Amino acid sequence: MTRYSLAGVVLGGWMVALEARAITCAPGPSVNITIPPITVAAGQQVGQVIGSASGYRFDSPPGSALRCTTGIAFGAQARLALVNSPPTGQTFSANGLSMPVHATNVPGVGFAMMARDPNRPFMPINTAGVTLIVGDIRARPIVLGLDTRIYFVATGPITGGTIAARNLARYTITGTPISGAGYYAVNFSNITINAPRKPTCSVTTPSVAMPMPAVAARDFRGVGSFAGSVTRNITLSCTGGTSGATRDVFITVTDQTTPANRSDVLSLTPTSVASGVALQLLRGSTLVRYGADSTTIGNPNQWLVGTTGNATVQIPLTARYIQTGSSIRPGSANGLASFTMSYR
Repeated sequence: MTRYSLAGVVLGGWMVALEARAITCAPGPSVNITIPPITVAAGQQVGQVIGSASGYRFDSPPGSALRCTTGIAFGAQARLALVNSPPTGQTFSANGLSMPVHATNVPGVGFAMMARDPNRPFMPINTAGVTLIVGDIRARPIVLGLDTRIYFVATGPITGGTIAARNLARYTITGTPISGAGYYAVNFSNITINAPRKPTCSVTTPSVAMPMPAVAARDFRGVGSFAGSVTRNITLSCTGGTSGATRDVFITVTDQTTPANRSDVLSLTPTSVASGVALQLLRGSTLVRYGADSTTIGNPNQWLVGTTGNATVQIPLTARYIQTGSSIRPGSANGLASFTMSYR
C-alpha cells in the first residue's frame, strides 16, 4: 500500500476590504426660465414657433445642477422629466430633433424642450423622462450640468395671457438620494404672451374743404346732368400694429343738413341761394349714399374702405353738382356732410 504524506502548507494571502461608501447628491440653484413678453405674429399658424425661432436657452452654471459626494454609480442614470405639462399630441422639430409639444395654461400656446448634459448631444424631453447620461467606466461624474432649450409653439388660436410660474422639469439620478426637494428644478417664471396687435388708425384730416368751381346754368343739360367737380382726400394714419397685422377700415358719410337722408344726393344748406341743383359725392365711380352718424359696423350705407396694416390711408372723394329741377336759379350752392370712421 502506498502512503502519501501531506505536508501542511500555509497559503498566505491578502484580505481585501471593500469599503462601501454611500453616494448622495445635492441640487444647485434651480434654472428659472425668465423671458421678456412675447408678442405673437399676425397670422400665426398651428405648429409654428412663437417668439424666438432659435428658442430660449437656459443653462445651469457649470457643474452646478447636481453635485455628488463621489462619482455616480455604474449604471446610474441622470434623467430629466417634464412635470405639470400635459402633452398635446403635436410635435415640433428643431436642430434635427422632433420634440413632443406640451400645453401651457395659455390657450393656443404650447412648448417643446430639448436638454443635454454639457458633454452630450441634445435630447427631446417628455413627461416619461429621458436619460441624459449613464454612469459607466468612461464617465462617473461627481458634478453634473444641464443645458436646456425651450421653444414656444402655436397649438391653436391665441388670445394672449400669462404662462404661470411653476416647476417645469426635474433632474434626478436613479438609485441616488438627492437632498432638498429630491431633484434639480427647471422652472417657468411668469411669461407674458401678447396676442397680435392690430394697427390703430387716426384721422389726420378731420375737416376737408371741397371748394367747388363756379359753373353756369347753361353748363347743365337737363335734370340728372352734372357740372363742375373737385376731388379731395380724407387721410388716415394707421400705426402700432404687429408686423403683418391688419385692420378693416369702414366709413359712413352723413348729410348734416338732412340727417335722415339715405339717398345719393347731398342736400343744399339753408343758406344756399341756388335752386334746381344739388351736390353729389363719389368714391371712384360709385355714388356715395348717406347714412346715420354711427360707428356701428354694418351701419346703413357704410362702406369698406379696405384692409390696412401700418400705413397712411387715402380716401379720395369727388364732389359734383347735379341738376335736380327743370329750371335753375343761380346763386350759392353749398353742402355740409360729416364722415364717421369705423374699424374692425
